[in-house]
Amino acid sequence: MHTPLPHPSRPRWRSLALLALVLTPLLWPLQQLAERYYSGVLVEQNRQTLDLYVANLLGTLRRYEVLPPILGDLPALRLALQTPTDSTRLSNANHLLDQVREQTGADVIYLMDPDGKTLAASNWAQADSFVDRNFAFRPYFREAIAGRPGRFFGLGTTSGKRGYYFAAAVRDGERNLGALVVKVDLDHTETLWGNTPEQLLVTDANGVVILTSNSHWRFTASRPLDAAERR
Repeated sequence: MHTPLPHPSRPRWRSLALLALVLTPLLWPLQQLAERYYSGVLVEQNRQTLDLYVANLLGTLRRYEVLPPILGDLPALRLALQTPTDSTRLSNANHLLDQVREQTGADVIYLMDPDGKTLAASNWAQADSFVDRNFAFRPYFREAIAGRPGRFFGLGTTSGKRGYYFAAAVRDGERNLGALVVKVDLDHTETLWGNTPEQLLVTDANGVVILTSNSHWRFTASRPLDAAERR
């Protein structure tokens, strides 16, 4: 009976060192490949999340931007613009605007004459009523009277509440009868954002933060502003 000869073997640590030496050049490109892959996955997930927030915000805004031109065709409102001294017609316009506001969820809806004076408003019965106030200086009014869709985000000079404004001219042929304005309150949207893990912000054309999940960023500039932009 033959006794098996012992196999020569190198120490265990030498085998491990040799294996590491062989694998090291392969691990680095694999690590880079994995990092690129997971970075790409993260970027795609963030893009999809951002697209979802954008779609939600646009959906909210588009629900209201169609209202000014539609409401401007209502006979009761056109009559109020054509006869601005008729108290009965103005009262009818006030009640109609209040009903539409309640049905649509808008913050305020109001009717302005060609000079920017508010003839009727959905908040006519409130202490901060827009009735008889002049908003001719507002960009949304100037754009609407010029025949363009009025768009503006800002603080209300009467209410002190921020909102997004949509405006459209009310015309009789080539003649401007006035403008119809819808103010949208986006506080609810921002409140929902504050309950999400993402850090979100929306800026206006000047780079000023108008909506954000972080209240400390609100109304700050995301880039340096020149004197004209500040005004």
